Amino acid sequence: MFLKDKAFYIASKKTGLVLSTNGYTEEGTKITVQNKTGEEHELWQFENGFLINKSSSLVLDIIGGDLRVGQKVNLWGRKKTMTHNQRWGIRDGYIYALADPRLVLDLEGDCEDEGTHI
Repeated sequence: MFLKDKAFYIASKKTGLVLSTNGYTEEGTKITVQNKTGEEHELWQFENGFLINKSSSLVLDIIGGDLRVGQKVNLWGRKKTMTHNQRWGIRDGYIYALADPRLVLDLEGDCEDEGTHI
C-alpha cells in the first residue's frame, strides 16, 4: 500500500528505472522511466487515489481520459469531477487505474530503455 503523507519512488520491478518528469513541472509533461537520481521530480505521494508528483503538485493522468491498453500518462492538474483517468490503486505490486483494474502502469512492448514514455 502507498504510505500516506510520505514521498516514494515508483520503480519498475524488472529494470529498477523510476517514473520521472525529467524536471518539467507543466501540465502535459510526459512521464518517462529514468535511472534514479534522487531528485524531487522522481518522487510521488498518494492521496485519495491520486498519485501526486512532489516537484509539481500535479497528478499522474491517463492522457485524454482514454482508458485503453497502450495509452500513455502525463502530468495534469487534479480534477474535481470525472477523475476516472487520474485515480490509482495498488495490488500485488502493480499500480492500476481504479476505473479499470485490468489497466496497469507498464512499459509498452516490454521495453527496458531509459527515457521510454509510460
